Amino acid sequence: MAYSIIDYAILNAHKDFDKLPFSKIDGLIFSQLAYLSYDNIVPNLKNRGKGLLLSEIAETENYEELFPLERTEERNKKLLNAVAYSKRYGKIRVNYYEDIFDIEKDTQFCAITFILPNGDACVAFRGTDSTITGWKENFNMLFTSPVAAQSLSAPYVDRVAKKIKGKITLAGHSKGGNLAIYAGTMCSDVAKNKIVEIQSFDSPGFTKDFIESAEHIKTEEKIAKYIPEESMIGLLLNNRDNYRIIKSEGSGILQHDPFLWLIEDNDFVNGEKLYMRSQFFDATFNDWVNSAEPSQREKFVEALFEIINSTNEDNALTFTDWSNNLKENSSLIYDILKDLDPETRSLILKGFGNLFSTLNKNVKSTPKKLWADVLQRIKDKTNNPEE
Repeated sequence: MAYSIIDYAILNAHKDFDKLPFSKIDGLIFSQLAYLSYDNIVPNLKNRGKGLLLSEIAETENYEELFPLERTEERNKKLLNAVAYSKRYGKIRVNYYEDIFDIEKDTQFCAITFILPNGDACVAFRGTDSTITGWKENFNMLFTSPVAAQSLSAPYVDRVAKKIKGKITLAGHSKGGNLAIYAGTMCSDVAKNKIVEIQSFDSPGFTKDFIESAEHIKTEEKIAKYIPEESMIGLLLNNRDNYRIIKSEGSGILQHDPFLWLIEDNDFVNGEKLYMRSQFFDATFNDWVNSAEPSQREKFVEALFEIINSTNEDNALTFTDWSNNLKENSSLIYDILKDLDPETRSLILKGFGNLFSTLNKNVKSTPKKLWADVLQRIKDKTNNPEE
């Protein structure tokens, strides 16, 4: 019977890493734990502290502050408790927490290091959070390289590599996997010699120039990329075809959720093939990216976020908060969209729909329906512009 990463942690709680070696499932667990907020709990790179054991983190007086996102709070608590109170994970030391968030510079970067009892380590990069700034940085990847978070990733690995005596695995989910690959490609030779694997979990790709660079080609043999059958994130932008397709119990964009990935016998369940609708969406988007000039892609991103900023009267930090006034702002959105060229307008409309699906992993939550209602209002106004 297939099970989840939480079940994996529980089932293997009694097995240390000598008995069951570090694997991609462990990498995915640490990638998910990278989404927790360790401010005022785990030392950063400037601090000379030894860090905290996972068992100590679960007992911190700031425990509730670890879980800033309500939609994943319950599952993240279950995962943390499963690893913290186990023989396998309890003595893992967590250190070097770096969290940089800058609205003005479109920067959302976070990394943390999990140090195994034998001295080996897993550096986990956080994926995109629900903030508008985080998603703006993602979209900047369409026309510029490196983006701010990528530029920060390699120096982080270089500094950690000087502190780690054993082997290093880089890992990350979504944008975190992109940062892991970028860091593993662009870090120093000293760090490269310690890196044994780069684990990427349904992460977007890169510019064509980066993928074809000599540095990336030399790093490819260390990259292990995993995407679900209906991936809509992991095939975006330019990628090599060296990925493994796995099964998820989710549907559509929910397959991006690591908690829904299926495991059997301590390994991911193999998927059969990529779904056609996934291939169609990614091919359509990637064809446009590869055919459009960087200036056109930048225009698309700026238009997209002009809509967001122009309708963000409350200065909301997250898309969820911003969407509270979405219906009321449908006329303003229409006014901005009507002045765009048809191709850019179409991509923005489709992009928003998929964005809200990504941000809201609970299918009963409202923003996806909200966006559908707004789209209908815009269509109605297009057909009856005098109303």
